[in-house]
Amino acid sequence: MSGPVPRHLAIVPDGNRRWARARGVPVRVGYARGAERTVQVLRWCEEAGVETVSVWALSLENMAKRPELPVMLDAIGTLMERVRAAGPWDVRIVGSPERLAALGLPSLPGFFARSPEPADAARRFTVNLAVAYDGREEVVAAARAVLAESGPGRLDSAAIGDRLARWGLPDCDLILRASGEQRLSGFLLWQCAPAELYFSPELWPDFDRGSFDAMLASFARRQRRFGA
Repeated sequence: MSGPVPRHLAIVPDGNRRWARARGVPVRVGYARGAERTVQVLRWCEEAGVETVSVWALSLENMAKRPELPVMLDAIGTLMERVRAAGPWDVRIVGSPERLAALGLPSLPGFFARSPEPADAARRFTVNLAVAYDGREEVVAAARAVLAESGPGRLDSAAIGDRLARWGLPDCDLILRASGEQRLSGFLLWQCAPAELYFSPELWPDFDRGSFDAMLASFARRQRRFGA
């Protein structure tokens, strides 16, 4: 792929349930296919030179409203295992530790967002999985961390941005949402302020290599203007 690629790509992998229902298969099959697609897209991102990918695996709102939460949790567990096995990637979980503790996913908290270890510096590709996540709560947590570390005199936008970047969440260059929906729904609200937006009509399990290449081509054609 010629032309610039996003350094940080954020993904809202929407449409797994609709994909399953359109085919008359159980919802769990849709989420399983979605997990497979996510790992494929991560591989394509690494090959293309993307440095960081953040994937919204489970929102706080979905935890409260989705009747198929156990199915979603199974898919997240599978996704985590596959991502960990896919390559020497720096894998992190972002979201609410308190909410995660109640989900019965004991393998996840150990990967919760943290300052990079020295060994991580050699890992060029970072994968953030947002689980039990809400963009507004993330900003509140970052502000509280700054207050605890430095006091109210350091509470400004630069300090909050530095805290989020320290957790592996630099500003996004591009946000992708699949399934034709055209909204952010609260994902990475702070980091996506300067991001380009790309809305794909395909349901997430159908987001293939052609769709991926079309997204990168669209990004490469854009003249980015970092202002109003």
